[in-house]
Amino acid sequence: MAASLFEEFQPHSKEVWKNQAIKDLKGKDFEQTLVWQAEGDLRIEPYYSHEDLSSLPLDLVQGAQKNHATATWQNREKIIFSSEKTTNQLILEAIEWGANSIIIDFGEKDITAIDFKKLLHQIKLSEIPVFFKVQNQSVQLLEILSSLIPYQMKGGVQDDYLANWMSTGSLSNDSTSLLVQSIRKVQNHPQFKTIHIAGEVFHNAGANSVQEIAFTLANALEYVDQLTQAGLSLDEILNKIEFSIAIGTDYFTEIAKIRALRYLWQKVLSEGYKFEKAAEIPVTISAQTSTYFDAALTPNTNMLRATTEAMSAIIGGADFLVLHAYNATFEEDETFGKRIARNVSAILREESYLDKVNDPSAGSYYIEHLTFELATKALTLLQEVDSLGGSIMAFEKGFIQNTIAQTHNSRQEAITSGKRIMIGVNKFRFDEKPFVYEAKEAQSSTIPLLRAQRLSEVVEAQ
Repeated sequence: MAASLFEEFQPHSKEVWKNQAIKDLKGKDFEQTLVWQAEGDLRIEPYYSHEDLSSLPLDLVQGAQKNHATATWQNREKIIFSSEKTTNQLILEAIEWGANSIIIDFGEKDITAIDFKKLLHQIKLSEIPVFFKVQNQSVQLLEILSSLIPYQMKGGVQDDYLANWMSTGSLSNDSTSLLVQSIRKVQNHPQFKTIHIAGEVFHNAGANSVQEIAFTLANALEYVDQLTQAGLSLDEILNKIEFSIAIGTDYFTEIAKIRALRYLWQKVLSEGYKFEKAAEIPVTISAQTSTYFDAALTPNTNMLRATTEAMSAIIGGADFLVLHAYNATFEEDETFGKRIARNVSAILREESYLDKVNDPSAGSYYIEHLTFELATKALTLLQEVDSLGGSIMAFEKGFIQNTIAQTHNSRQEAITSGKRIMIGVNKFRFDEKPFVYEAKEAQSSTIPLLRAQRLSEVVEAQ
């Protein structure tokens, strides 16, 4: 019965569908009415079919996703270091309430002045990955850890000196040599990362998805070149890399962004570096919810944005998920906000079952096409950065900052004019308390820097 039912519906080509749509538009232009020109010069059609996949390197795109470790993800919580005892308590509480990975952000604190025995009391790094965010202190940190921990560690060091330079203007002359030392110190710790590529510095300055992919990979290639020149092999380098990106509110584009990053990284290694084992190297990606799209007013809408961002990250295949507190923008006490953030991840796993399928978007005509288009646009931009001499020279010439600024300014114009809707900001806004705008102190530098921004700032004080 079912077979005869389906026989009544003959398959139609995409051209037939398009001709019918044009007929139904009754004179309206198909391109202007139904085709969406998205950020990053992406052309989004109203309908995709299997015909759109025929020209794509689908085996390579999907193969890059299959190299992703598992369908599940680790819920990683970020904790700002205050004191050994207080921070240790916060870590243990976070683990008890659902976090299975931790970032300890030390800011500018002197690592050698911290008692790590007290800080890591009852925390075993072979069981729970702990990441230590420091500034140019990786070697000192690893020396301390090696004196305390006799077993193989999980986790890593987050010390992206290129991203730090782009946001603060500070760069040490010995950063590369210190990174080489760090990598060599943990070669016997296969699950401990020492090369952190922080793509969120571009996103939170206003970059769109194409720009974030391209500039993140440009920094990664800068590290690879510097480290190979310092004597390390590609095997030693690539196994220690973790990419970190921010996930915005454009649901499907953010899914495709993670997939495009994996595919493009393997493509660059395979074709640009002639690295035959590129497809065998897992591309580890940590995704964090966006602070750029957070709002200080009608704050509960931040929870909604964080939920869709988390879903994009998971479906896209992120290995780690970092959800910041919805109230981090406007309140010092983030206790309740962090609890909500942990619960978002837990519910998506325990009740939505998003951890049951590896690469759930595989085969989607739209997402597969969008993944490849993102990768293609990002590769073009990456090649433009390379033509300028790489990410350092492109940044010194102002190319990266100006490109991002154009996107951010365009968004600001759209949100102030009402062309772009942001719930709780320029539509359905409810001011629970008066907003006080605090201007950020300008950082001194001979070149423009990347400053973390929020899109909603432009209208919050109106």
